[in-house]
Amino acid sequence: MNSLIQITKNTINGIEINSINARELHNILEVKKAFTTWINTALENAGAIENEDFTKLKYSLEGSGYQYDYILTLDMAKHIAMMSKVKKSKEVRDYFIDFEKKGKVLIQQQSQEIQILQGMLNTISKMDNRVTELEQTRRLENWQELSLIDLKNKKVYSIANKHDLINDKAMIRKLHSRVWKYLKKRFNVPRYNEIPSIYFNEAKSTINNLSLSDLL
Repeated sequence: MNSLIQITKNTINGIEINSINARELHNILEVKKAFTTWINTALENAGAIENEDFTKLKYSLEGSGYQYDYILTLDMAKHIAMMSKVKKSKEVRDYFIDFEKKGKVLIQQQSQEIQILQGMLNTISKMDNRVTELEQTRRLENWQELSLIDLKNKKVYSIANKHDLINDKAMIRKLHSRVWKYLKKRFNVPRYNEIPSIYFNEAKSTINNLSLSDLL
């Protein structure tokens, strides 16, 4: 159906709704009565309530004076169109009904699209959670494990040199063991090589910050 009358969004009683300009409706219906007489009579006969079924806007005219425009809800415009009982009443009413039907279909389509998008977002969210879970449980890679071993050896000998323990082989063996024990406790794993790969840098930092008192 071609556009017979402009249907726009307007705010009535704080709610944005589909609405019709009463002057345009008057013109489309080709009512013989003057607009002001026609609209006042139509609103009264329909039992229309201002700021619920329509809103009234005051405009200043060029030179002097003013006029009122009436913005009708779609339901009220449909009701007034039929009450006017003119040749175009049914055509205008049918146009409004068709508009409402198309609007409902569009809303349903949008609702379905939203549901599909929501489903996709849920799937993506689950995948993200799974990836995060895998990252948090993936064990150290071989090069990371070797790096921690090298760092541990350097730390042990650094502590031994600092505290004149370099010749105390029993103490050095103990320090080597205590570094792994400290890491296992820190990351709550049964073996140091089961530290999640994601915590590799944190494990390195932990070793670097160890002191003799931490290992005794």
